[in-house]
Amino acid sequence: MMTVLKTSLLLLLLCCAVQLTSAGTLAEDVANSICCFNVTNIRIPKKQLESYIWTSSSCPLRHIVFVTVRKRQFCMNPENRWAKLYLNHIENHKKRASNSPK
Repeated sequence: MMTVLKTSLLLLLLCCAVQLTSAGTLAEDVANSICCFNVTNIRIPKKQLESYIWTSSSCPLRHIVFVTVRKRQFCMNPENRWAKLYLNHIENHKKRASNSPK
């Protein structure tokens, strides 16, 4: 009886390990995701913007998270007028920085 119990436990652990391995990328995406539940419509000074990231595909709403030089994060709807301007500003800044001589 103990052998059957040990074998069953071992089989259960093996199944759990396989399940965790196959779901690894989804688990990483969820663990590293940022989701926005409150969005802002405030105008952030462009000189304060450092970068942006998109919310995870596992989030209920697809938004943009702007990061300031002080590492504060602001969620914005990508259809927002300011969000579009900020995206263009950051992308242009990246292009200028990559084209500048070193």
